[in-house]
Amino acid sequence: MKTRTLLFTAIASCLISQASVAADKGTIMILVNSLDNPYYASEAKGANTKAQQLGYKTSVLSHGEDVKKQSELIDAAIGKKVQGIVLDNADSTASVAAIKKAKDAGIPVVLINREIPVDDVALVQITHNNFQAGSDVANVFVEKMGEKGSYAELTCNLADNNCVTRSKSFHQVLDQYPDMKSVARQDAKGTLIDGKRIMDSILQAHPDVKGVICGNGPVALGAIAALKAAGRTDVTVVGIDGSNDERDAVEKGDLKATVMLQAQAIAAQGVADLDNFIQKGVKPEKQRVMFRGILITPDNAKGVQDFNYKS
Repeated sequence: MKTRTLLFTAIASCLISQASVAADKGTIMILVNSLDNPYYASEAKGANTKAQQLGYKTSVLSHGEDVKKQSELIDAAIGKKVQGIVLDNADSTASVAAIKKAKDAGIPVVLINREIPVDDVALVQITHNNFQAGSDVANVFVEKMGEKGSYAELTCNLADNNCVTRSKSFHQVLDQYPDMKSVARQDAKGTLIDGKRIMDSILQAHPDVKGVICGNGPVALGAIAALKAAGRTDVTVVGIDGSNDERDAVEKGDLKATVMLQAQAIAAQGVADLDNFIQKGVKPEKQRVMFRGILITPDNAKGVQDFNYKS
């Protein structure tokens, strides 16, 4: 928890100090789901740092996964005539109208993390390769399980296409092994609390469970908390996200593997693409770009810091 607190303190310091930063290029709005979540805070940090390096002022805000609030904040950005917007959107389909409104007002929008189902509305859509991430961690899961045994899947949030993709990727791997038996699959909504609650329930119904594959980091950490409370040290747990807390759990052996999503890198790339377009009129070569996740095991966990990896 200490690393999380330090991250939030660093973000807050950046945001407080940004008002005094002299910038010649105008303002970029950075709009993410939450500044209280390590992943989204890291997106904000990556975008904020890059924008200030390039000479922009920044406005860093959260929409709380509320489409109406997101629309209002984009309207405000249009009113203030910001130079561009970096957005991790609240809802893939419902966000299209607001993004188009910004584009029509002459404000380019770069999407990070979550895509929308149409092209040529956002300047570029930069996401994680969730299929690769799911496949990589599922292969480690199978290996650690010895290719057999009862397992449960805790999905991260089936309303999020990224989580749906991860689950599909898990099963492309797991379903190849006839001795791997799925005994439960539940949506833990992406939270540690739900992950723990659901894992508690699964342990009651399926005491023979030997593995848990999780759609994101908070869910995996919740599952680990439930297993520890039950005295179960014989259960293999893996996840996806790569937070500092997951890094620590991997180093302790509680989490067998995770895949770190490059939150800071995709956000910084988004700002660089905005700058090229704003200053030079140059559009990215591709409408959709995916960053690979980085498989994290005890061998390389020490390289993880705030969703950034250094070998």
